[in-house]
Amino acid sequence: MWGKHRLTNAGQTQRFVARDLPARHRWRLIAPLMNGRSISEWPDASPVQQHDVLLHMNPVRGALAQAQAEAMLRALMPGGVAVVVSQDALPPATLRKLAPYHGHYIQRAINGSLFQAQEFTTGKIAILRDADIRREAVHIYLFAYHALPPLDTGVLEHPVAPERPPTPPAATDAPRPVSRNEEGDAVSLASRLLAQESRLLRLHTKIRDLTTERARPGQSSGGLEPPSGKFAWRLADQSLPSAVSDDPYDRRVDDPAIHAARQGAHFFNAFRLDTPEADVTAATDALSTRVNRLKPTRDAPDVSIIIPVYGQIAYTLNCLDSLFAHASRYSAEIIVVNDASPDETGILLPRLPQIRLKQQKKNAGFIKSCHAGAAMARGTYLVMLNNDTRVVDGWLDALIGSFGKFPDAGLVGSKMLYPDGSLQEAGGIVWRDGSAWNYGRNDDPNRPHYSYARQADFISGCSLALTRKTWHALGGFDDYYAPAYCEDADLCMRVRQSGKQVWFQPQSRIIHYEGKTCGTDTATGAKRYQVLNTKKFFLRWRGVLAAHRPNAEEPWREKDRATNTHMLIIDATTPRPDQDAGSVQVALVLEACGALGYATSFVPQDNFLFQPGYTDDLQATGVECAYAPYEQDMETYMRRYGRMFDVIMVYRITVLDRVLPLLRAHAPQATIIFNLVDLHFLRMQRQAALTEDASLAASAESLRERELNGIRACDCTITHSTVEATLLSELVPEAPVTVWPLMAACQGTDRGFADRRDVLFLGGYLHAPNVDAVQHFVADILPALRQAEHGLRFIIAGANPTAEVAALASDHVEITGQVADLRDVMDRARIFVCPLRVGAGVKGKIMSALSYGIPVVTSSLGMEGSGLTPGEHAVVADNPADFARATLRLYHDPDEWQRLSAAGQAVIRRDFSPQRGASILAGAIDAAWSHRLGVPAACA
Repeated sequence: MWGKHRLTNAGQTQRFVARDLPARHRWRLIAPLMNGRSISEWPDASPVQQHDVLLHMNPVRGALAQAQAEAMLRALMPGGVAVVVSQDALPPATLRKLAPYHGHYIQRAINGSLFQAQEFTTGKIAILRDADIRREAVHIYLFAYHALPPLDTGVLEHPVAPERPPTPPAATDAPRPVSRNEEGDAVSLASRLLAQESRLLRLHTKIRDLTTERARPGQSSGGLEPPSGKFAWRLADQSLPSAVSDDPYDRRVDDPAIHAARQGAHFFNAFRLDTPEADVTAATDALSTRVNRLKPTRDAPDVSIIIPVYGQIAYTLNCLDSLFAHASRYSAEIIVVNDASPDETGILLPRLPQIRLKQQKKNAGFIKSCHAGAAMARGTYLVMLNNDTRVVDGWLDALIGSFGKFPDAGLVGSKMLYPDGSLQEAGGIVWRDGSAWNYGRNDDPNRPHYSYARQADFISGCSLALTRKTWHALGGFDDYYAPAYCEDADLCMRVRQSGKQVWFQPQSRIIHYEGKTCGTDTATGAKRYQVLNTKKFFLRWRGVLAAHRPNAEEPWREKDRATNTHMLIIDATTPRPDQDAGSVQVALVLEACGALGYATSFVPQDNFLFQPGYTDDLQATGVECAYAPYEQDMETYMRRYGRMFDVIMVYRITVLDRVLPLLRAHAPQATIIFNLVDLHFLRMQRQAALTEDASLAASAESLRERELNGIRACDCTITHSTVEATLLSELVPEAPVTVWPLMAACQGTDRGFADRRDVLFLGGYLHAPNVDAVQHFVADILPALRQAEHGLRFIIAGANPTAEVAALASDHVEITGQVADLRDVMDRARIFVCPLRVGAGVKGKIMSALSYGIPVVTSSLGMEGSGLTPGEHAVVADNPADFARATLRLYHDPDEWQRLSAAGQAVIRRDFSPQRGASILAGAIDAAWSHRLGVPAACA
């Protein structure tokens, strides 16, 4: 039930709608404004004791005032939880200037601290966690000393008449002098927060609208089919312009295909190619002057693209138009085989210098044309491409790049879409009787189950790739199926028979104008061979097909025939490996799951937005991802698919707290592994000790109990730190704990000591320990370095630099922000420094530096639990003077630099490789099952 209650605001009352809060609970929010009074002075203070949650917004100053406010609220609400929101130590004059933004701060507190379980530093938001907020009915009181403006659309309804006149704000403190810069920075920050909160509220509204739009989940015989409700794909709507919305919920996986289809339509329209007045000569002449971006070479190219052609010159020109404009990191030659076409093909194609043309003297059919093109090929890889296609941006990189992602791949094929954006094929399924499905035909191509790389029964010959060596070893397409049809499915079967795998790669997309050569009628023309050859195919492969299901039975399971075990990974949000080291580890863990043979799924607990460049990167490696609008919340997802998972790994206590009940309810068969990342309570304890913050120390103790209870509730816990493993063996000796060293691929370097100059730190600056580290280095260490080495520069690299970090910039301190390619900064630096003073867990930034061959100077905390040896793999120093001396000594010693560079790369290859990580993960899964079944690990 959604409650609607009143919020007094500057002489008026507005109606607060609690519709953005979790639907599974009945929440009621009541928000009277204090207008300068203390809680004890409020005449209606007594009802506070009857409620569960109180949010108090008050410009308290300092730890003592913060503690006093918390104590007062605890006394008023002995059975509830109180949240105190402060405004730092700004004077009342500045606070009054910030008054228009208070409502948004409150919204941040509601969405963040109460319902998203995020952590906040002292002086911002402190949470007293002494009650369960998941009560049947929860009342929230909001207080503020200044007038609250209307919150954004989606939270407040229209104003209504006030119930009582407001009390003028009371003076709280004598104003202290405040600089223009301080006041301006505060107002600027509030403005940015306002814009961010407006966007957040629009997204919440969109979620609600999508939930309403979503149809009831359809169920197949297997009970695992996704819902069949339709969702608008605005970019594919032909009645709208191409740029229709900046709403992130309008982004789709296959948006690039719509742009390609529009470009194809433009090409056809420019030369009237789909009309009786088609000017194919003008189209050919226009193409003849085009630059071929595929970088053809006179010697052996990376790829030979083979296009068999029989008539349909307009579609051949459209295909070539897309290829000439196609950018790729691979060089490619284009071989066109004209199979004695009855139209102008033989006359016009010789005018195109960008292609290699083979003119067949008589019509030989599709299979023989492909063999003729392969005989001319010089590339390492062969790509068979139909002429009635248009390639989409990224097509070739994704197609050929898959052989690197999947070392056992023998053949890889593309995702095929119709020009209207509907799906033609996401890999093929072959049934027991030899019949086949183009999986997903005519459906929405953006659905998650059509959009991740997986092994498939067959790939259509419209767009498939394999090495030239494999093609010749297998004899290419078999003449048994001449002139055409079923030769592609047969080739896929023979690839598997040879010990290789067949992969569908959805990031490689083509637009297929189906049936332009042979039509679609299976009773006439060359198409009639489709029926006959299906029988031939069954006759040859009936022994293998006996293990397949009958036609149309449980396609959800048949599409993943190659894998019988399923793993689910849950983290707060989709990993962004270019922004933080934690995301790098999640991506490597997902890779390790695939290496162990698991069909792997990833679900973000907090943010179901499709993230271009991140979600699709995971999908390209074989990870099935959940995202809106197709999936919108964890509870629904687990209710649909929970029973398919064998192993579930959950990251971070803030995520585990929320999802563990759902996992136990909807996936009772699965073993659950808790990946700590690091012990959050240990990090918080250390920060409290450094800042002498009693409130933070109390929060750390509360968090300690949550983490230990989470460890006890799971079947196995993973930590990256040997120190944390030892601590847990004392605190929870009954719980299995596995030490999983951080993984890093050894990047190496060819840049020597003399070619480097700078000192580097790398991190994400939404993580407070990293902010403290660079501030400490600039204030306490860098001056000594600069005194001894005047030209030395400090590079602060990494995503999301805060205002405090940006303020460190100078002529000798460079703030790079997010770095697209780490080698750009790693190869500039002579020394990597890690002067951490607070934190927990193993530091991925150190592993990254070692993998790039940069010697490291770090604090003891930076080395803690890593398995690295001080002096052998990195230099350790703790006080500022020692840290500066160690850095300078290494900065000027090329022999020691070279020794540490080599040792760092060697230890990464030996102890921290993804291959070793996969082996340790297998052991952790065994330990989890042993614990779950009550069987000693030695007997497992």
